[in-house]
Amino acid sequence: MDRQRYKEILSEFDAAGDHAASVSAALVGLAPAEPHRMYAEQIFVKLLAHCVTLRRISPAPESSSQPELWDLSSNSVLARAAIEAFDALAYLALTPQEPALREFRLLLWELHDANRRAKMLGHIGSVDPRLADIQASSKELYERAVKHKHFGSLSKSLQKRVHEQDPPSFMNSQRERCQANGIDHDYFNAVTMQLSQYAHTSPFSVHQLFEFRAGSPDALRMMSLPVQFVLPFMLRATAGMRSLFPGITPEPSEGVSVSLALWTEISSRGVKNAG
Repeated sequence: MDRQRYKEILSEFDAAGDHAASVSAALVGLAPAEPHRMYAEQIFVKLLAHCVTLRRISPAPESSSQPELWDLSSNSVLARAAIEAFDALAYLALTPQEPALREFRLLLWELHDANRRAKMLGHIGSVDPRLADIQASSKELYERAVKHKHFGSLSKSLQKRVHEQDPPSFMNSQRERCQANGIDHDYFNAVTMQLSQYAHTSPFSVHQLFEFRAGSPDALRMMSLPVQFVLPFMLRATAGMRSLFPGITPEPSEGVSVSLALWTEISSRGVKNAG
């Protein structure tokens, strides 16, 4: 790894990010009627915001005469958040589902959110009048969830969690979601675990911060990883949004299409098995 290679990685990320931004811009003001399309647009903006900030705080490819502190932990946090946004986007909107099952997925996801917010406000003794509305919403979502025809498709353990006011955000496992999304589960685990290693304040991440020498080949390689880890998920999310909103989103450039094909291959087969 040298600065030229690092610059090439950032350029590829920039091209993918510019295309994602143009797809997002094409959807502004659309106001889709279907809940999953509405959430898809909003989650995609969230994913894109993480990517924009990640790029902004990534070190410049040009060398600097000023002392620099390269913060791998912050980059890793943003990359992890972007990948989690893709996971939710694909689960709720991009993976083909029959309407009733998609409806139940959204319902369970909203129930998880309302329940957690109600608990959080309750734990801090909130007197916000909106707490009653959140609690009422959580109760209404619970009643809809347990009466839904797909509630019985949850495992007994997940059904128990719903009844005990600890509803999951997803009705299937991470492995099952990876399989549905065409992503190698080992690849997904390797990427997210490595990002978590730097995101959390562990002995390793603390030592790494002080061992970094800005501009060194090893530091350049490590700072490029969050960018490269996010690329397949940003590219896949953008392609998914184009499929979800056909005819109104722009075509990718030849370079972005090549990146999509490459990173789809890597993420679907894993680094060890990719050709």
